[in-house]
Parts: sequence; structure tokens; C-alpha cells
Amino acid sequence: MPGLVAIRHATDDDVCFMTDVFLRAMQTHITATRGYWNEAKEQAQFHEQLQLPHTRIVEHEGMRVGFFMTIERGQDIELHTLCIAPVHQRHGLGTVLMGQLVEDALARKRGLVLSVLKVNTAARSFYARLGFVLTDESAHHYRMRRAT
Repeated sequence: MPGLVAIRHATDDDVCFMTDVFLRAMQTHITATRGYWNEAKEQAQFHEQLQLPHTRIVEHEGMRVGFFMTIERGQDIELHTLCIAPVHQRHGLGTVLMGQLVEDALARKRGLVLSVLKVNTAARSFYARLGFVLTDESAHHYRMRRAT
């Protein structure tokens, strides 16, 4: 289990870090979905969708290891993006982070929803292990909700 995990608000100084983590963590999945990789396009789209006031940095033992963005949508909290740097994946950080998000949603009496790329079977399995169930799908995404 990971040591100390801290969450803080993202700042302008974190944008380059988040962009790099997103591109490295998602390249395989986006390439599989689209059939190609266009880094300039993905970087531009990431910056367009980034909402810094809703984004948090995940730190482990004082080092930035990832980030997530949540957006309030009605009675739900939507996990829009969750990226852990590939070198830090599969060490329990995502589980700790999701546990905190679930606790926050429950305490606030909110639902917790997310979308995951269909080709990202590891992420879908991860969320299913944490109690998320499929509720809908689009051409490239599964929509999931934390079962209550």
C-alpha cells in the first residue's frame, strides 16, 4: 500500500506536468481508439478540456504522481479525468484516491460517475472492482456509476 498520498489544488505551474502525464498515460488507449496518434491534437484537446479550478494534483511522498478533475453535474460528481503517471501505476495510488472520492461523494450525498474508453479494459476492471457499474455507452466510451 502506498505511503502518504496528498491531494492539492492544481495551479498554472502544474499544467506542463499534467499534460505530460496525460499524453504518456493515454497514448496507447487513444491510439487504439482512433487508429492513430497525433500528439499536437491530443495536447490541444487536453488544454481545451482542462478546467484548472476543478483539477487536483496527486502527490505521493512529496512528488507529483498524477492528477484528477471532477465536475459537479446536478446530483452527481463526475470524475472527468484521472491520470496517474505510468511509472506510478499499479501501486495502489488509484485505489487510495478513488476511496477518497467515494467517501467524499457519500458524505455529500452525491452520486459518482465517470466515462472510460472501451479499449481501456484495465481501467474498466479497476472501476468495476471499486463498485462502479455500467450505465450507458457511446461509440468509444462506457459510462459508469458507483453503485450505492
